[in-house]
Amino acid sequence: MPSGPVPRAAGRLKRRPGWLSRFRAELGSIAVEQDPIVRLIIVERLVKATVLLVVAVSLVAADRMGYLPVWANWAQEELNLSAGRGMIARVLTWAVDQLGHLLPHVTIVSLAIVLYAALEATEGVGLAMRRRWAEYLTVLATAVLIPFEVVEVLHRLTPLRVGALLVNVAIVLYLAYRKRLFVDV
Repeated sequence: MPSGPVPRAAGRLKRRPGWLSRFRAELGSIAVEQDPIVRLIIVERLVKATVLLVVAVSLVAADRMGYLPVWANWAQEELNLSAGRGMIARVLTWAVDQLGHLLPHVTIVSLAIVLYAALEATEGVGLAMRRRWAEYLTVLATAVLIPFEVVEVLHRLTPLRVGALLVNVAIVLYLAYRKRLFVDV
């Protein structure tokens, strides 16, 4: 079957818009419906954003009040954080080394947490408003972090890490397949 222009009546040709035009139109569209799975994703994203904001504010407050070293030691012992240095710890250490001369360490970590919370909240609100761009953003933002989660699971296998990885893989697969993202764009 030949590709290219499609003949129309009266001798005119109808050209299919380019992929960029189709993608822009797709991003600007509104999703047809919200099924129960999407509602669960919305709740998960908004709850995660809220918890992250509370953690960021708590870190700054604990640092200002002088409780941070005590809290850090408790968390390290209770959560077994001293058992090894995972990928996330190495990335945070690198960021602190790079930006440490500009801002205090706690401020850098809190700022990163707030930015991640803003991303999660944007995904949740966009999905709640049935915006197609939010479905794409959720898939892409979640998929980008999956390799880091795999490295963390391979580094140290815990139920929490495996659970988080499985949830994120399920979200990406569900939205990409069920919502037909990246199809015919």
